[in-house]
Amino acid sequence: MENAQEIRFSLAFGYWDRARATLALIAERPVSLCMALLWPLCGVGLAAFALVKGRPITGELALAIALLFAFVPAMVLLGTAMTHYFHRQSREPFTYTFDGEGIHVAAVTYDFTHKWPAIFKVKRKRWFLMFFFSPGCAHCIPFRAIPDSAVQAALVSMAAAHGADVRSA
Repeated sequence: MENAQEIRFSLAFGYWDRARATLALIAERPVSLCMALLWPLCGVGLAAFALVKGRPITGELALAIALLFAFVPAMVLLGTAMTHYFHRQSREPFTYTFDGEGIHVAAVTYDFTHKWPAIFKVKRKRWFLMFFFSPGCAHCIPFRAIPDSAVQAALVSMAAAHGADVRSA
């Protein structure tokens, strides 16, 4: 799996991996986070407006409030389902190779490389080691794919050696 110059592993992203990665990436961008929080805030505002005006919270109003709170999670789950079940390439096993050139991702139908100058930040989130190549866009590697903490540390140090910000890793 590992030598001094290269770290390689394979993984297949499951439905819940994709859903968690989407939620983690929403939390990374202030604009995305504000948009995601706007819906439940509207629900709170709707309830507060009804209470201030002395109107009872009827079944219709409660349903509207519940839908406002459920909108973003429902869209994440629906979008993840559409990608996972209808986009064949998303179910392919991916082989990640980290070396001196960058991050190489290979699958059955395609392969691509992000050279190290494109990786500007590495971050550990609850379920992922994330290699950001654009704000809100990252290679989200589940910790289950690299359970060995020494390998995780080697990946982080490799990114740091090529100029990535690893303070959050």
